[in-house]
Parts: sequence; structure tokens; C-alpha cells
Amino acid sequence: MIKKITKCRVCNNPTLIPLIDLGEQYLTGIFPKSKSGEKITKGPLRLVKCHSKDDCCGLLQLEHSYESAEMYGENYGYRSGLNASMVRHLQDKVAKIKSIINLSAGDLVIDIGSNDGTTLSAYPKDLLLVGIDPTGEKFSKYYPPHIHLIPKFFSSDACLEYTSSKKAKVVTSFSMFYDLEDPISFASQISSILDPIDGIWVFEQSYMPLMLERNAYDTICHEHVEYYGLSQIMWIMDKAGLRVIDVELNDINGGSFSVIAALKESNYTHKNKSVEALLEKEKESGLDSLKPYEDFFLRTNESRTTLLEFISEKTKLGFKFAAIGASTKGNVLLQYCNLDETSIFAIGDVNPEKFNSFTPGTHIPIQDEKIILEDAYDYLIVLPWHFRSFFEQNPLFKGKKLVFPLPILEIVEVMQ
Repeated sequence: MIKKITKCRVCNNPTLIPLIDLGEQYLTGIFPKSKSGEKITKGPLRLVKCHSKDDCCGLLQLEHSYESAEMYGENYGYRSGLNASMVRHLQDKVAKIKSIINLSAGDLVIDIGSNDGTTLSAYPKDLLLVGIDPTGEKFSKYYPPHIHLIPKFFSSDACLEYTSSKKAKVVTSFSMFYDLEDPISFASQISSILDPIDGIWVFEQSYMPLMLERNAYDTICHEHVEYYGLSQIMWIMDKAGLRVIDVELNDINGGSFSVIAALKESNYTHKNKSVEALLEKEKESGLDSLKPYEDFFLRTNESRTTLLEFISEKTKLGFKFAAIGASTKGNVLLQYCNLDETSIFAIGDVNPEKFNSFTPGTHIPIQDEKIILEDAYDYLIVLPWHFRSFFEQNPLFKGKKLVFPLPILEIVEVMQ
């Protein structure tokens, strides 16, 4: 079921201005096993901005809502542990958490959206480690025996069924806070399970201003309903009884920001200077106006035109294209640019569960990456372009011509 929203998901402002439209697309996180045998929902990828009200939050958000059960079903394709860069990043996040809070044996740590258990596996085994994720059953074989999995969508009640009244010293939620229909309710439930003295919530997601700056339109997908700046996060935290104590930017997924929050009554009275600095930068960037978003959409259209002209020109000369990295982001780009199996012959991936599947709507077959690298394709379009350095430094790609479609079109021949 597709539902068009009539008010802001955070502040309930009914004034929503349409700004960015990537057209009708099939659900971008699903990889069907056949070209036509599975029915996949198709719907608008359109962003609107909460606007024109003195006390509105200004959130950029998806105009429509989609069924979570379909998006996060058996064909959901992402798995953290297969991406070496992501594994290192998550391990670094855990190392920072351990430098902030002194964890003792038996302390409760909860990871929401725990995927294949990569994050929780980086903690000492003597902690009480709990992962909660509706796709968890699919990945349960990757969980070590000392980690408890709750294969459900997060709620405080779901956690309490296992943890009883024990409060969490650490709650993490990476790349999922922007997937929520009611983020204030979610944050309030986090408040109810956090240790009131020194518990922290660490969450990371795409940073909307970096999405604009880097032309990362492939961040926009059916799963991600909110596109946050720090100012919207501050709004939500205040309503949920939380305080932001630290924030930092990074390059993950095309540009993300990691936030650390604690209860207002906690021992964390100091706020890192980076919080106010980032809020000031957002204000100076004019993000309360419509122009930055209108300019972004113009660049998005120009980027599509440039990529299609390049592929068309090279195809007419007899060159063959494949792609690397079957992903949600890649599916957004492929559908927006109308690139199907007639333009891109195959996509290579490292996840065996995606082999012999197809991209939604564009019907490009997904193969083992090794097969793609062995075949004589003239160009490889790197759909996870934000991991550019990994591909340029990977000896497996030596001699290959890599096409990075964003932030601007660049072609690189790997010469190691």
C-alpha cells in the first residue's frame, strides 16, 4: 500500500512543498529472482519540504509511505559484513563508543537494525549484546552464539521482553533512523530504555546537506523517508527528552553524520563545540529556503543527461558496459536514468544471495563479481561510487576502466 502524507512526520506542519522528483520507481531495496515472476510495488520517489510556518521543523522528506513488510522482506539485499570498508567503519564506531563510556561485564548494549551482527561482534563477549532487526532471521547464521537476536521491528516493549527492566548503557542505530514514519515516537522509546545516568544513543544516517553538496540523488529511496540536517535532529531530541552531546561528519554512504545523544538528566552536561558549529553552518547555507533544493534537482537532471550521453556515445562505437555493486542506491540511479539490460549487460556483486537475481524495474542480471571481471567489458559503472578509493586501490580492478557517475561523471583507468 502506498500512502501520501498530508503533514510533516516530525512537527505535523501541513504545508509541504514538492521539490525533488525522481519519478515512479519499483521498490529499490528488492532484488527479484526473475524478470517478471514477482510483483513489486512501484511508486513515486518525490521529496517535499516542511515549510512556511514559524515553528515548523523544515524537514525534507518522502511524500509517500510504503509497506515496511514488503521493503524488508526476504528479498531485502543489504548485508554489512560483505563490505570491508563498512566493517572497518562499524568497528571504529564501537571503538569510539568504548572510549566514551566505561562498559563493564554484563552491561546491556542494543543495536537496532543489527543486520548480520557486524557491529555487535566488535564488542567484548562479556557484555549483554542484543540485536533487533526484522530481517534478522535471514542473517541469523552470521550471529555468534553470545549475541541475542530479536527478529522484530524495534519497540521498547520488544526489548523489554528479553532485557526485563535492565537499562541500556549503549543503544546504536546505524543507517536506519531515516526509515521511520514516527521518529519522535522512536526516540521517545529509546529514552525509556537508556540508562538515566550514563547511557548513550549513537545513531548515524545520511546527512542531507552533504547529499545536496555531492549531488548524491541516489540517497533518495523508498526506505529513507527523512533527509535530516542536524537542526531537525535537535528538534526531535528535545521532544523525546534527549540532548545531543556530540556530532561528526564522515564520508560513509556518500556523506553521513553520526550523533551521540543522552537523556537530559544524565551526567553528560558538556556539549561538543561541533554541535553549535554545524548548526551555524546549516543556517548560513540557507537550508530554510527552497533554493538549495531546487538547485540540487537541476544538477540531478544534468547529471542524468551527462551519464546517458556518455553511455549512448560509447555504445554506438561498439563498447560494452557492465556495472559493479548491486545496491539500493544503484537501483535508484538505474531507474532514474532508465538504464536497463539493453545498456548494461550485467552487474557484478560479492553477495552470493544476490547472484541470479535481477535489478527491480530495469531487469539487469546480477552475477558473481568474479565473472564480470573476467569478461571483456570496456567500462564498469561503479554504482557504490562513494567507496571510490576502495575500487581504485583494489588490485582486482587493475586495467579496468571505471565509471564513477557521481558526484560528477569521471572515468578512471586503474593503473596500479
